[in-house]
Amino acid sequence: METIGRTELLRRRAHSHALSRQARLDGAPAAAERLFALQGQDLPGVLWSLGVRTGATQDEVRDAFNDATLVRTWPFRGTLHVLAAEDVHWVLALTAERTIRSAARRHAELELDERTLARARDVVEQVLAGRRALGRKDLLASLESAGISTAGQRGYHLLWHLSITGTTVLGPFDGAEQQFVLLEEWVPRRRKLDGDEALAELARRYLAGRSPATTADLAWWTKLPLTAIRRGLAACGAEVEEVEHDGAAYWQPVHPIEGADSARIQAAILLPGFDEYLLGYTGRTAALASEHAPLTVPGKNGVFKPTLVLRGRVAGVWSRKTIRSGTAVTVSPFAPLGISDWNAVERAAAGYGRFLGTRVTVEKS
Repeated sequence: METIGRTELLRRRAHSHALSRQARLDGAPAAAERLFALQGQDLPGVLWSLGVRTGATQDEVRDAFNDATLVRTWPFRGTLHVLAAEDVHWVLALTAERTIRSAARRHAELELDERTLARARDVVEQVLAGRRALGRKDLLASLESAGISTAGQRGYHLLWHLSITGTTVLGPFDGAEQQFVLLEEWVPRRRKLDGDEALAELARRYLAGRSPATTADLAWWTKLPLTAIRRGLAACGAEVEEVEHDGAAYWQPVHPIEGADSARIQAAILLPGFDEYLLGYTGRTAALASEHAPLTVPGKNGVFKPTLVLRGRVAGVWSRKTIRSGTAVTVSPFAPLGISDWNAVERAAAGYGRFLGTRVTVEKS
C-alpha cells in the first residue's frame, strides 16, 4: 500500500474537488457530477461552491436549477444538499428511511403524526400540480389555509418530511429565492439503482469528488451503517484502492481523474462556509489545524464561516458586505500573510467578483 504525507493528501483532494489549477470543470452540472452532492443549507454559499469550481457566474449556476438539471433537497444527514436531478430518486430510496426514523421523536413532540403528514402531502400535491412553483412562505400559507398549523418548527419539519419522502424538491428560482416543485413532475427521468449497485455508486461518486478519504468519512457523510459502506466499497471492486496516511487507510479511485499526477494546488481560494472541501469529512485536521477549528465555527453554533485556503490548508476566514462600488470582502488570516499571498487573495477575490457580476475589493483584518 502506498504511503502519502499530508501535502500529497491535500494535493490529491484539491484535484478531486476541482480546486487544483488543472481541474476546473465545465459548468455547474459538471461540478455536481464530480462532487455528487454539495452541502447546501446556505444557498448563496453553495452557488459559489459550484461557481468556484467552474468559473460559471451566479446567473449561470441558477440556470442549471431553472432547467431542472440541478435540485436542492435533504438526501444526507437530514441536511440540504445540491445534487443532479437524475440522482434524487435513487439516493432518497437509499437514505430516506433512516433519516425519517431519526426525526420520529421530534415529530412526536411537534404532533406531526402520520395523518397530519398525509394531509399535508395531499394539500401540497394539489397546490403544486401542473409544474407550479411556490416559495416557502406561500407553500406554508397553503398548509395554514387547509387547517394545518405551521407554527414554530412545524412548518420546517413538514417541508423537510415532504422532500425527504419524495413529494417535493427545491428547483427553480424566483429572484434570489428557490421554489418548491413536485419531484415527480419536475424530475420525471431518473436513474434506477438499488442494493449493492446503489451502494457502489454512492462510494464511487463520493470518492470521485473527495478522495483520498476514509471509510469513516464516507459513513459520516451519508449516515449509513459502516456495514453498508463496506459493501459499497467492496462492490466497487478493482475501481478503488487504499493508500496510507498517518497510519490510517484512505480510499481513492484506481484510475484518478485526468491530470491528477501533475495537479498543483491553487495558491489561494476563497471558499464559502459549509464547502465540501472542509465539511466533506469527519476528520478535518489535514486541512484545518485543530487550534484554528474554533475560529471557523465561532460560538460553536454549527454555522461555518467562509474560509481562506492557502496551498490546501485553511489559513483564515472571510466575510462579505455590499458597498456602493460593489462588494467588499474582509479577509482575516490566522497568521500574518506576505505580499505574494495577499496578491493571490486578490486574484481569488477577482474570481468571486466575476461570479457575482460585481467589483470586489479586499479589506484586510
